[in-house]
Amino acid sequence: MIDKYFSWPREPVAIIAIGDTGEALLLRAILESLGAAVLLHLPGTPVDVLKCLGQGETAPEYVILSGHGDETGFVLGQFVEEIDTSALVKGSLPPANLMNRIKLPGKVVLSTACLTGNEAFAQAFLSGGARAYIAPAEYPDGAAIPLFVHGFFYHLLEKQVALEEAVKLASNFDGDELAIALFQGTGGKASARS
Repeated sequence: MIDKYFSWPREPVAIIAIGDTGEALLLRAILESLGAAVLLHLPGTPVDVLKCLGQGETAPEYVILSGHGDETGFVLGQFVEEIDTSALVKGSLPPANLMNRIKLPGKVVLSTACLTGNEAFAQAFLSGGARAYIAPAEYPDGAAIPLFVHGFFYHLLEKQVALEEAVKLASNFDGDELAIALFQGTGGKASARS
């Protein structure tokens, strides 16, 4: 992205709106207020979501998955018969169906979806080359997630703190409510919980 090379560089961040776009639009405004150059993806089908997750080197360093989660996975909902929903289980995209489909080498992936901060999702993203995967392990209050994202990127982009420290500082306002999990490595299982 050319913005990265401006006199005052703007860090590119991608947002993939999975399902509901309301949160994604709020996150876009928050990130732009911090000086980020935001690329908003609005996939309309499960195949489109998988294309976003498989974009490889062309993806920005930071990728946000904005959506809802349940016990099965990322909630995508119901589609008409003509749409390929073979990757979904009960309208959701489970971690097992993401394995070998994610190509995000060296990227930091942050999910806002409930219950996606677990080992199965982390392994799907880390095995797809992600440098780190960050997500809520429980059901955080929907109002707390945008505050976490703001705090995380504020500390990361403005204060230039390390990734682990940015997660910790952004979780400080309500660590119990957020229960944000951080997984790092290249295919590794290292995890730290804030």
